[in-house]
Amino acid sequence: MACGWGNIVLKAESRQTPRYRRRLTHRAHIRFPTTFVPRGPNETPEHHFPLQTITARSTQSRFINRYDSREILILVDGSCINNGNRRDIANAPSGGCSFTYKGPGRHGPDIALPFQDDAYNDGGTVGFPLEKSGPGGEIYDATSNRAKLRAVIAALEFRAWQEEGWRRIVVATDLEYVVFGATRWLSLWLRRRWRTRKGRVANRDLWEELHGVIENLQKLGTSVAFWLLPPGSVAKSHSMLVRDTKDAAREAALVPPDTTVVEFTRLCGIMV
Repeated sequence: MACGWGNIVLKAESRQTPRYRRRLTHRAHIRFPTTFVPRGPNETPEHHFPLQTITARSTQSRFINRYDSREILILVDGSCINNGNRRDIANAPSGGCSFTYKGPGRHGPDIALPFQDDAYNDGGTVGFPLEKSGPGGEIYDATSNRAKLRAVIAALEFRAWQEEGWRRIVVATDLEYVVFGATRWLSLWLRRRWRTRKGRVANRDLWEELHGVIENLQKLGTSVAFWLLPPGSVAKSHSMLVRDTKDAAREAALVPPDTTVVEFTRLCGIMV
């Protein structure tokens, strides 16, 4: 069953046919996303990808690469309250995810929280709580790594980006785990059958889901690249977009315990 909230539709995983995820083994053929390298090391996301509207592709604004009008930017973040705490049930970890895909709405840069708000906000930053279950229905503890990885999946699925004619989507994040995992480590994990020196690789379900989403976009003509915004860098510290996206993830992580989302849910943007 799907429920609507303004122009964002929420679709519970159990009410849909299986989508992109497939089990990845050491024999799997992987087409990896690329790493995005900005023109200048100190370019902020909003300078490299200024907010523009190309009406031939979409009536909505997008963060479009000033050097290549076929590329857009989406910023992602994740947060976890009580990260790593598995013993104290009263203070169990709670995760929040966010992504920014366009500029502020008519009423300013308010965060859209489709699981919590009754009123529609047309701004371009979406925040939502990290579900307790993954796409396969298994229950997992919330972590900041899992929240950020989940945010990437939600951002890439949010719209049929290929139908707007974008050649590449650049996903910007400050977490090496996401960028290096997607562009480098996944092949190593597969060769080692999802094990490292410390044990089993965490979040396998989300890594497989993300790979399926990226692979589907590639088949439709839109590739994905990851832009790492290192801690302490000018690109991160001088970016209002980075701060707004991070604030949205923190706010989404503070959902009341009685309204925590359990089932993996797809967020679908309509005319946004």
